[in-house]
Amino acid sequence: MRRLVHCAIAIMLVTGFAVRGEEIRVPHAPTNPDFTLPAFNGPHSVGVRSFAWIDEARVETASPSEGDYREVAVQVWYPAAVEGTERTALYTPELTEMLSASASLPAGQQKFIRAHKPLGNTATNSVPGAEILESAQPWPVILFSPGGNVSRHSQTALAERIASQGFVFVSMSHPYSTMDVAPVSGFSMSIDWGLDQEDEQAAMAADNRLALVLAGDAAFVLHQLRRLVENDDPFDGALELSHVGIAGHSRGGTTVGRACASNPDIVACAVIDNIGPDRERETGVPPPFMTLRSPWDVERIALLHDYLSRTGSVAYDVELASSNHFTCTDLPLFMPDLRVEGIDPVDGIDACVNILASFFDAYLRRRISTDGHTWEQTIRSDNVRITKF
Repeated sequence: MRRLVHCAIAIMLVTGFAVRGEEIRVPHAPTNPDFTLPAFNGPHSVGVRSFAWIDEARVETASPSEGDYREVAVQVWYPAAVEGTERTALYTPELTEMLSASASLPAGQQKFIRAHKPLGNTATNSVPGAEILESAQPWPVILFSPGGNVSRHSQTALAERIASQGFVFVSMSHPYSTMDVAPVSGFSMSIDWGLDQEDEQAAMAADNRLALVLAGDAAFVLHQLRRLVENDDPFDGALELSHVGIAGHSRGGTTVGRACASNPDIVACAVIDNIGPDRERETGVPPPFMTLRSPWDVERIALLHDYLSRTGSVAYDVELASSNHFTCTDLPLFMPDLRVEGIDPVDGIDACVNILASFFDAYLRRRISTDGHTWEQTIRSDNVRITKF
């Protein structure tokens, strides 16, 4: 991989496994930010930490250099014990490196990265390094896989809102699939994985390769979270890791489908605006599954319903009528062209949070609403259409 940048880090040695690990310092936002992400309204304050781990059991097959290993960075949002006066985190600490690296990229990719420039002086609502809030029960964990060529920060508003509802939200980078910066491997964007080849068998093989890599990242991150909990730092046994959830947006649906089919510790799965890997479209996945999507054409809906009908448990197709592919992300907050006409981007994010948090509340906490309704009844509205399998 290209060694383009080296972030400020505090070393955290993980012993006993073929792993190198680092906690990445999350910088504070300036006291006079140009923009602050919309505030959440959950009952808990939110803390944030970031880590990068090198999996020396997996060679980085996408790297232009030989001998590199897979490096996965994560951003972790969680319920926190804060007083309310602490400074909050900077939105995208790696933005300078991203903008610098974009100079060598094709024009289209340059334009997309440079559209992030307004975020260089943006504050979040999360407190870097805050202590995790004490709880009688460990907090449920949701792994999150972003879409292609977006960063692990691109769902921060959604992540903060879900964390404020009492979840630990772990957004993963996927080198050569997402757009991100890691301490050792530097900047990377998505490569051509060969998914659109005319040869159907070759395209399916490429899809399977990508699914294995992305699901491998999820399994590795879950393993590393266990190591953090076992070492009592920084989460001190506060994470529920025996049954976790996973969600993914767009290409992240590939991660979700394969991870849910192969990892028994993942017990609830949600995909935002995609279907899943080719193999799982044939075999289905065992756990409860939800697809949260924008309005699609009839043919694509039929493919989705065939996929969901193969799920080993219950499955849901949830259409958010006033939405598009980017509604659940931060991108419409600062890219007006990606907004749904007549819909405030914050309202769109809140609608996504309501659906996702309700689903994971039901299957990770095993709760129903106070009036005895099932979770899907609590999210029904004129803007939400649900098909259950």
